[in-house]
Amino acid sequence: MPTDRSEPTLFRLFGAPVSFHWSVLLIVLLALLFSRDPATVMSGIAAYLSLIVAHEAGHAWVARRNRLRVHALRIFPLHGVCNYETARTPGQEIAVAWGGVGAQMLLFALAIALSVLSPNLPEPLRSPLAAIVLVWGPMNLLNAILNLLPIAPLDGRTAWGVVPWALQRLRRKRADHKRPATSVKPAPSTNASSKNASSNKPTSSSGSGDKVVSLDERRKQR
Repeated sequence: MPTDRSEPTLFRLFGAPVSFHWSVLLIVLLALLFSRDPATVMSGIAAYLSLIVAHEAGHAWVARRNRLRVHALRIFPLHGVCNYETARTPGQEIAVAWGGVGAQMLLFALAIALSVLSPNLPEPLRSPLAAIVLVWGPMNLLNAILNLLPIAPLDGRTAWGVVPWALQRLRRKRADHKRPATSVKPAPSTNASSKNASSNKPTSSSGSGDKVVSLDERRKQR
């Protein structure tokens, strides 16, 4: 699926172009224009955009793992879109839906690690790092919770389908386990039966035996 020409492609992930909507660049410029601490603001914006990219990359990675083609990743100011091939099974669709939140949790774990290291950093780096921890930590967790609400078009609408899907698979396994295994005996082959029958019959004498018998009969006749 081709991307909009107004959305420049900056790089590619899993073979798919990653494009940013023009409004993203506009918001970045406005934030820098009215900012008193450009380094901290840029760190926060970069962390926020990387969070959206990571979420969509999680969808794309799981889609590729399920052999689904990823067409494009589109990044907007408040959300992102992962365009990929239509899932062939419900399990694939559910797995792709969970991929985005899974990637966010990796950033959440990284935020915890950065928060532990931040007190040991020099003062000029603490504010930018604090902005990154804030975005990847509490804001990320809140975003993941909201995204898992079972409401369309959020991922939770599809992701929570894992519950009935798993229960259905469990019922099938139990039913297959309780079903008695019927052993079917193979029918005896005609070749084997004919061989057995021929083995039970008395063997006929050879041609030389027939000649001996005929000589005895001749002697009796004499």
